[in-house]
Amino acid sequence: MKIFHIVSNKEWGGGEQYVYDLAQRQMADGNSVELFCRPAEAVMSKFLELRMPVHPLSLKGAADVASAWKMAVMLKSQGACFVHAHNFKDAFTAAYARKMCGNRNVRVIMSRHLTRPGKNTRLYRWLYGQLDWLSFDSEIARDEFYSTGPAMNRDKTGIIRTSIVLPDNVAVAGVRQRYGIADDEVIGMFHGRLDPEKGLDTLLEALALLREKPLRLVLVGRGSDEYTAHLQQKAAELGILATQTTNGQTVDKVIFAGFQHPVLPFVADADFGILASTVREGCPLSPQEYMSQGHPVVVTNNGGQREYVVDGRNGLLVPPGDASRLAEAMGRLTEDADLRCRLGQQAKEDFLSQLSYDHLYSQIRALYDSLNSQ
Repeated sequence: MKIFHIVSNKEWGGGEQYVYDLAQRQMADGNSVELFCRPAEAVMSKFLELRMPVHPLSLKGAADVASAWKMAVMLKSQGACFVHAHNFKDAFTAAYARKMCGNRNVRVIMSRHLTRPGKNTRLYRWLYGQLDWLSFDSEIARDEFYSTGPAMNRDKTGIIRTSIVLPDNVAVAGVRQRYGIADDEVIGMFHGRLDPEKGLDTLLEALALLREKPLRLVLVGRGSDEYTAHLQQKAAELGILATQTTNGQTVDKVIFAGFQHPVLPFVADADFGILASTVREGCPLSPQEYMSQGHPVVVTNNGGQREYVVDGRNGLLVPPGDASRLAEAMGRLTEDADLRCRLGQQAKEDFLSQLSYDHLYSQIRALYDSLNSQ
């Protein structure tokens, strides 16, 4: 197949990594893959590592006819091909380009990576009619999109959850040795962006309720200097920094580990993972990373994570913003090693059978094959 992806962000992020992983897999599968992107060094240089053709365009959205025309010139002689956009702004460019090039064998598909209501203006109604397929990363994302009644044919939509590409081997980071965590202490871990919407204030409050338990919380990631300082001050006020233990030692119940790359070696060292988000995320990847390493997760029940984390099967679900319920769940996993083991084993089985990158790619390949045969 001939496939063109469109990436218009200037900085590297989760969406760009999604396209990178997908393009790499499609190329390994024998497809011809090219990229349209803005001339941003942080993005272009990374994709050029794949030795794929990269075509710089301004990609300014629905009013950028010039980018659509340049794209159309390339599409005109391609025959059957796909243009895969990853936001509506770029989907406009793809739809314009198909109209301009006159090549009826161009298929325009889009992956939606956000959980937001759909727009229903005249311009967007036109765009919805041009899309051959619209893929969401969760049921909750699709439901939120349709909450405003957008005129998009639901039969041309589907769910393909995002996933992670696992390395062949994950070497543990030695978190216990690095931070002086005893063998009889349990490691709970959050990794990701340090941001208020991740529920980190609630997480610190929950930890304070468990200060007498043999639990250490490791926060992996970075955020703004202001918010990081806020979290550190709050931890101090809650008494979970420089905490006196029963044997007279002084330890930090919460450890600020900063940004770590790669992060999976840290994840592998955890006993359980935590995602306390207060916003409705579509398909957050951090719970999947713990599951892939055989660890259970404690997650809030307000986003797409509740579609693959089943309470009491592979993790524990709690309401967002509720420190006492979060502490209760974390306390159960801290005190019950058998529960951690049982949930963790099931978490890994569920990841491999339902959430692995092989599973994601098989769905995308089937979608492309189906549209290609129409």
